[in-house]
Amino acid sequence: MAEDAILGYLATHEEIPDSEQFATQHALQHSEVVNVIKSLHGFRYIDAQDIKRETWVLTDEGEKYAADGSPEVQLFSAVPPEGSISKDELQASGFTFPNFYSILNHGSSTFGISVL
Repeated sequence: MAEDAILGYLATHEEIPDSEQFATQHALQHSEVVNVIKSLHGFRYIDAQDIKRETWVLTDEGEKYAADGSPEVQLFSAVPPEGSISKDELQASGFTFPNFYSILNHGSSTFGISVL
């Protein structure tokens, strides 16, 4: 069935640009379409090339950073417009990260925050 659909399509079209879309449009299983394409390619009836797709997904930590900003941005945002806040005030405001000093060091080099 997939072979007939593929050969029939190629009789009137130059190429199948995306096997996944082709399978969906023709109500076929993608794996079956891929197997037929590989078979036809193996017998040199058609030319074929792999399409590599990568998907990037945020981790739970990445989701948190997307919602709240990175720890460095949160540190920068915690400093009031007057330009200073004590460490105790900062921690009392809810800014708590296990690697606080690492964030502070990175924030000072990235955002121009200095510890006085």
